[in-house]
Amino acid sequence: MGKVKKAGSFNFVETKVGTYAIALSSETDPMSTFLSGNVANWDGDPISVAGERIIPWGARDNLPLAIRNILEKNNLGPGILRRKAGLLYGQGPALYRNKIENNERVQEWVEDSEIQDWLESWDYKKFVRDAFVEYNHMDGVFAKYFSAKSVRLKKPWITRLECLSSKDCRLVAPPEEELQRLENVRFILTGDFERYKNLRKYPVFDKWDPIKTETAIKYHCLRSFGRNMYAISSFYGSMPWMHNANDIPEIISILNKNMIAGAYMVHAPAAYWNKKKEQIEEMHPEWADDQVMNELEILQDEIVKKISDVMAGKRNAGKFFSCVDFTDDAGNKQEWKIEPIEMNVDKYIEAQAKVSTIADSSTTSGFGLNPALANIIIDGKGDSGSQMLYALKIFFGADTQIPEDIALEAINDAIRINFPDKKGIFLGLYRKVINKEDNVTASKRATNQA
Repeated sequence: MGKVKKAGSFNFVETKVGTYAIALSSETDPMSTFLSGNVANWDGDPISVAGERIIPWGARDNLPLAIRNILEKNNLGPGILRRKAGLLYGQGPALYRNKIENNERVQEWVEDSEIQDWLESWDYKKFVRDAFVEYNHMDGVFAKYFSAKSVRLKKPWITRLECLSSKDCRLVAPPEEELQRLENVRFILTGDFERYKNLRKYPVFDKWDPIKTETAIKYHCLRSFGRNMYAISSFYGSMPWMHNANDIPEIISILNKNMIAGAYMVHAPAAYWNKKKEQIEEMHPEWADDQVMNELEILQDEIVKKISDVMAGKRNAGKFFSCVDFTDDAGNKQEWKIEPIEMNVDKYIEAQAKVSTIADSSTTSGFGLNPALANIIIDGKGDSGSQMLYALKIFFGADTQIPEDIALEAINDAIRINFPDKKGIFLGLYRKVINKEDNVTASKRATNQA
């Protein structure tokens, strides 16, 4: 018996007579739980980590990691988000004042050597880039404020800022007698939440009382409807599509290499695996969640191998697979089913291609960037220059201010604290206005600049 290869929900088993594909469905799969609508209230129940009551980020407290893992395998997501970050960043950060001209608010770009010297005393451009990366993925930014020792003398001064990774930050739950709201969070826990190492608690930064602590953290985010704590990514609803689309290349690759001799859909009752999980936890109470899940995967692989032993090859005619059906505590019938799948590979691949097209469309919409700006080619056709230009103008006019306010809020708060006599100066992003070629003199058009 060859080893089991996995592609999404499919298990590909190599046997002497061919490769068999078995889809073993189970509610214990981490991604199934993550995508399930039954875990919508995860941010309302704190969990204990290193003696602290923290607000979990996702059903398994792994939402940033789940998003990272899905995006790293996706053919569209990383490119679109990188393009979006580039459009937001423009020609880079610069200082400005707001002014009114012809009854319109405009930005007046200014130079201030004192503020600029402070900005250049630390890597402020890296902070801005990192902040946009975090915001585009998670709709929020964790900023770490480092104050000078002068705060001990009641003289506020922010020396530098650091943009932290979302996967390394968790909100500590407010006291139980208070409402579970972001405004009531007083501490933030940082560290390695994959291995629960190097965990450290910091107070939440108070921009109206910056002399409380020398080091503090603030969570700047766009509020998500119905959520009181963490922001939810704009493409959260597209993640099931991305998850399925990510599996397609790997499935087709296995098809091309091995071809499939037969395929079966095995329905495993969720209660069966839940019981197995409970038994493992009872036998090994000292195991962490990832160890339990690894052991559960080993048991699932064993089931797949047993089923493939029975179903594979002509000599296995007359063999049968035995299982026990039962009723769970809620009175629902739990039963095993094995259904043969007709092997129309051409139709299967065609269907997967259609799924991929729908997934690409859903993914693009979820990222909030017009396909004309995302450099996506649909049915072999790209967008015209006019379409790209109008899409860019709409993006600059409607989709840049909120991300800029949130991503740069920490820097602008620090400017106000450090330079109280320079009220009205902010750090913003300079974006050059792009004109239509018709509005540009012939000698300066792009076609004549090459």
